[in-house]
Amino acid sequence: MARPSSSKTSSKDSKPPVIPPADAPKLTQESFEKELKALASKAKEETWSKWAVEQSWVLVQSGTLLTLAAIYSNVSQLTLSPVFGSIPSSIWHSKGVMAACFLGWSSNLFLRRNLPVKPQLLLPLIAAYIPVMQFFLFKTSGFLGANFGPPIIESFTFFPLLLLSVSCTATILDDLEMNPGRFQWLSEAAPGILSYAFYKTMENVSGTSITRTIGASFIQTRLGLQILMAGIYSIFAPSKLVLYAIPALLHTLLYNIHVPLPYTTNSLNTTMNARGWSLIDRQESLTGYISIIESKEKGFRAMRCDHSLLGGEWLPSGKNRLLLAEPIYAIFVMLEAVRLVEVPVAIPDSEASALVM
Repeated sequence: MARPSSSKTSSKDSKPPVIPPADAPKLTQESFEKELKALASKAKEETWSKWAVEQSWVLVQSGTLLTLAAIYSNVSQLTLSPVFGSIPSSIWHSKGVMAACFLGWSSNLFLRRNLPVKPQLLLPLIAAYIPVMQFFLFKTSGFLGANFGPPIIESFTFFPLLLLSVSCTATILDDLEMNPGRFQWLSEAAPGILSYAFYKTMENVSGTSITRTIGASFIQTRLGLQILMAGIYSIFAPSKLVLYAIPALLHTLLYNIHVPLPYTTNSLNTTMNARGWSLIDRQESLTGYISIIESKEKGFRAMRCDHSLLGGEWLPSGKNRLLLAEPIYAIFVMLEAVRLVEVPVAIPDSEASALVM
């Protein structure tokens, strides 16, 4: 059988040559070098600018998360102080912070793989429901006590927020490029160490600022700061899940009697009046949560700062209404009376001592 000739096959497979257009630039050595230089400079510019923007965004995100967590750390202690006192609220707080930071940093990969949504999207929900959890847990403060009450309540409120914030920070810092060089261990440990140092710094700075301005407006109160923080978290991690925070916000604004607003004060007085007490006024200040309460049955009025009674006075009634009210603690009268005591030889203040029984 005859085979087809190769000439016919080659003629069928061959394609017509491509003729460049007449206006195409000629490929010379000068144009080739110029094009290479342009491409090299463009690639270099895009690489450095893109790298700088990405690294800056990583630092901004991680710094924002740690700053918000540091601010909420101070707000959490301030919220606990009227119930348990400022000292009991601070005893276990630093230890709980270290435990939450360690667990959050070490479990970032586990949380990212096992949670149904991004951990970062859960931060606004946790922040919004913290006042609700505190509202119900504060009712068990008498049973929990001053020693174990603060750490238990923070274990259900602030510590989960801190743990998730640190976990998200560790995930974000995975994209931070660091040149390890000869010290590989230093590059691996530096993000965690520097993050904790940054957190503690922002905790101290924000704590000083909050203490100086506390009570100046509604936003600068304990509950006002919690509402503000929930809003900032919602802006930082926006999603449709924020809609689930609306019930918590409504409960805080309408039913939380700790919110310093007129209608919540009236609601609080309704409960207190049934037990023979009434709230005259309350104000958050530099020294603590100041409140003035009155007992109509026993006839005295007292001033309270956080968990401590500063003093009070007996209320004159009946024929004694025109008389000067006496303090409820006799010790205050005795301390004032010491000033009237005259001694033959004056004693310098540095050597003076007294014991009041």
